Parts: sequence; C-alpha cells; structure tokens
Amino acid sequence: MPYKSEAIRLGEKFDRRVKLTQEDKEDIRDLYASGLHSLNSLAKMYNVSKKTILLTVNPESKEKNDERIKNHWKEYYDREKHNQAIKRLRHYKQELYKSGQIKLEE
Repeated sequence: MPYKSEAIRLGEKFDRRVKLTQEDKEDIRDLYASGLHSLNSLAKMYNVSKKTILLTVNPESKEKNDERIKNHWKEYYDREKHNQAIKRLRHYKQELYKSGQIKLEE
C-alpha cells in the first residue's frame, strides 16, 4: 500500500535537489548585474558551482542546457539507480509526514 505522503509535493524548504531559493536567484542576478561580482565569487558566496550561477544569470544558457538534458537523458538512465532514488525519496517524505513537518493538502 502506498504511503499517504506520496501525494504531498515538497516545497523549496524540504526539496533536497534545490540549491538556490528564488530569493537567492534574484539576489545573484542583481549582484552580477552590478558588475561588482564575478561568476566565481558568486559561486563561492552561495556555495554552488559556477555553472549553477551561469544558468541563473544567463537565460539563454539555461534554455540550451534544458534542451540538451531533455534530448540526452536516456543515455544516462539507469533503472536500478532510479528505483533506489525513488525509494529513498518516498522514505524521506514519509519521515517528514510522520514528524508533522509536511501535511496532506485537502
């Protein structure tokens, strides 16, 4: 029987894939546009990769990267790794649900 928590969407706060919040992204764009910070300095400041900063400040690069990922994901797909990742996500969401940190939306 599936966990009740499977229907719950994780927000930015609990989604472990999210490296930067929307506020962080806006701050990065402003800092980079001011010309006082380089991609490297922003990457160190926010503890992310230079590419993450580049994709944040340059929408054309993000579109190009998204298109590449969309077309080439099958080359890197491993069913067993995917199944294990989904299992870990389900257990993580169930722990959050049981501890009361996330709730079912009604």
